[in-house]
Amino acid sequence: MALGKNLGDFTKQFNSTYNITLDMSGWDKTTVQTSGAVLGTINIQGSNDGGANASNQGDAELAINFTPIQAKNLATGSMVNAIYGAGLFEIDINAQYLRLQGAPAGTPTNVYRILLFNSKIS
Repeated sequence: MALGKNLGDFTKQFNSTYNITLDMSGWDKTTVQTSGAVLGTINIQGSNDGGANASNQGDAELAINFTPIQAKNLATGSMVNAIYGAGLFEIDINAQYLRLQGAPAGTPTNVYRILLFNSKIS
């Protein structure tokens, strides 16, 4: 039996902060769908460092030390570590935190629409 969850539309969040950071604990894969134009580059990154210290346990908001990870472009089958246009991109979850970040960090990167869907094979 497999489980799936549509996380919904992250367009407004991404276009205002130029990044999305999620705790992916418990999921095996996520599929990112970008629709329409992507103005700029979206880097795909992962981390296991939740930014914990003596006063907190860490979480997606505090996560640090991200490194590039790969996704499969489902149209071509090629592996990429950045999204440049519309398509479906499948990411194997091998880190606790996933970040989709406009590149270079903090620069305006806009998408027409960005959706995420998580899945787990049980």
